Amino acid sequence: MALRAQRDAAEAPPPSAGGPGVGVVGRERLGPFDVARLTATDPGALRNWLKTHGFHLPAPLASALRPYVAQRWEYVAIRLAPAERQRTLSGTLDPLRLTFASARLVYPMRLSALATTPQSLGLYVLAPHRMEPRSTIGGSPPEVFFAGRIHPEGPLRALTGSGPTFLTAIDQSFPQPHRITGDHELRRTTHDTPYRRVRYEYALLKVAGVPAWLITVAGTLLLLQTASAALALTIAARRRRRLAATDTDG
Repeated sequence: MALRAQRDAAEAPPPSAGGPGVGVVGRERLGPFDVARLTATDPGALRNWLKTHGFHLPAPLASALRPYVAQRWEYVAIRLAPAERQRTLSGTLDPLRLTFASARLVYPMRLSALATTPQSLGLYVLAPHRMEPRSTIGGSPPEVFFAGRIHPEGPLRALTGSGPTFLTAIDQSFPQPHRITGDHELRRTTHDTPYRRVRYEYALLKVAGVPAWLITVAGTLLLLQTASAALALTIAARRRRRLAATDTDG
């Protein structure tokens, strides 16, 4: 299930009756996807509606939705549902794209606090300027591994438009998910400073299957031995010349 930030009341269509505490903004089939747009004033009622209509929302997640219910967020529930004549689904799935208007740039993270294993986040933000999270929200300090202007092509161009766009790519880890305190809210940085992470990879150089360092060391030792032998021969030759000169003088 995806979360949507609240839209202005004037923009939001009136929800249809979905039962006490739940409003159905819309529901449609998109290929094998059954998609429902919902509002809710009670997390328990939202979970009951989802369960009744074939969606699954664990009870702990329903309780964790209370802050979103208080802020009057919308919910997009998605499930895979075979067509009437199909019993099973097979093959690949086309991606779904969700778009909505919001006064704030927010990435929901609260529900990850229920995870029992360490979590990681890779966030790619397309905006007119470089962006950054306002806080760590209980994780390690976010690390930017790319920041710079790009010229989108293909599907990305259809999403962002034809002009240049600033891409900010962020990594963050959450070793203790229960420490997550809220959602990521992103803001513009003071400067649009470009950045690119550089990774160095080291590999063992081999020549005919033999490590190059071993050949280098062996070659150096051979040169040293050759030089030592040449020096010894030179010294011996000099000594012989001296002895010959001594015999002549005598």
